[in-house]
Amino acid sequence: MNIRPSLTIILVVLLSSCTNIIRTDEDSNNVRLYFLKHVIDKSVITEFENDCTHIGEVIGSEGHWYTYLFISNTNLTQGALNDMKNKTHAMGADTVIVHDYISSFATSVTFLGQAYKCSRPHVINKSNN
Repeated sequence: MNIRPSLTIILVVLLSSCTNIIRTDEDSNNVRLYFLKHVIDKSVITEFENDCTHIGEVIGSEGHWYTYLFISNTNLTQGALNDMKNKTHAMGADTVIVHDYISSFATSVTFLGQAYKCSRPHVINKSNN
């Protein structure tokens, strides 16, 4: 009896069971994400700096070399955004300006942004984003 195919199947089943994407914590659902294109309009940043307190940089990421085959691109992206929301909330912030999508690996999704604590939700004009 050849044991290799059985071990391969068991390994695939075990790894696929570890593919749960990051979910948002209940309190993190209120974190707002604003996506800016590669060219940042300084007036948007100025508005946030005037009305909000800058808390710090936040990075959200999802995916590992051993699970990417079992997670769709959509779920990898959603997991990275959920990770960003959870970290933002843990920092005491409620708003993120997402500056960039970082992808040097085909196995994960990572976003970079700046976290702010704002007294009110912001409305960004379409001409600014």
